[in-house]
Amino acid sequence: SVKCEILPRVQKLYFVPSEKLDNLIDFAYPVLRRRLGEECFLVNGLTLASLFSKEEVDSLALTLPPWILILALAGYEWHPNERVAWQEEAIMDLAQKAGVKPVPELSGIAGIEVLEAIQKPSSEPYWKLRSKGGCCEIFFLTTLNRIPDFVKIMHDIAQDQGFPTSNIGIYVQPVVQGVGCHCEFDLTYNPQNIKEAEKLQSLFVLASKALIRSGAYFSRPYGIWADLVYSQDAEGTAILRKMKRLFDPNNIMNPGKLCF
Repeated sequence: SVKCEILPRVQKLYFVPSEKLDNLIDFAYPVLRRRLGEECFLVNGLTLASLFSKEEVDSLALTLPPWILILALAGYEWHPNERVAWQEEAIMDLAQKAGVKPVPELSGIAGIEVLEAIQKPSSEPYWKLRSKGGCCEIFFLTTLNRIPDFVKIMHDIAQDQGFPTSNIGIYVQPVVQGVGCHCEFDLTYNPQNIKEAEKLQSLFVLASKALIRSGAYFSRPYGIWADLVYSQDAEGTAILRKMKRLFDPNNIMNPGKLCF
């Protein structure tokens, strides 16, 4: 799909750092309900460092707070400065109530630099590969209030498997004014290290199973996720197979894929 947008006349980006994820979620809900800002998402330090820096990603991540909400404001053709100004005022008020503070710069990273990075395709190396050279993704849909539970599950399993939690990038993108969100764990690793790659695969399987059992909705089930998702919904799987037989009686489309 292609998304067309009117280019803004004025733009500002704020970082909202916090030691606690719950504080940012409390702040995000009213911001999203009131439709303040054009971009609003949550990341951890590793993800922000990967987005911004091509080198020394891990050392930069250590200087950043554990959690950062990124909020971009924009003013368009009519009264652009006024539009940004009243949104800033509303955001500062909500931030004070949530016990957080929006800032235009964080650990030497200027908001405008991150804004430029997220508004265009990643330069090489691809941003998810900048930390270790390899990245394995686990992503699903859920609600914002459940994110802390899923983060704990992911971190607990990683620790049990001897995988550093500092190697896990986290990205949370609210959708539909905060009704739901896309949650993504980026497991970074050195693909040249065979033992590390094997450990990662074990972690990927165990974490995927645990997250699904806990209610994570894998909306794009492929690979091992297909078996995990479809095995939990026998009735829905039977309906999908029946529809497949109707539209593809000779089974020439994706045979053996998904639940087919």
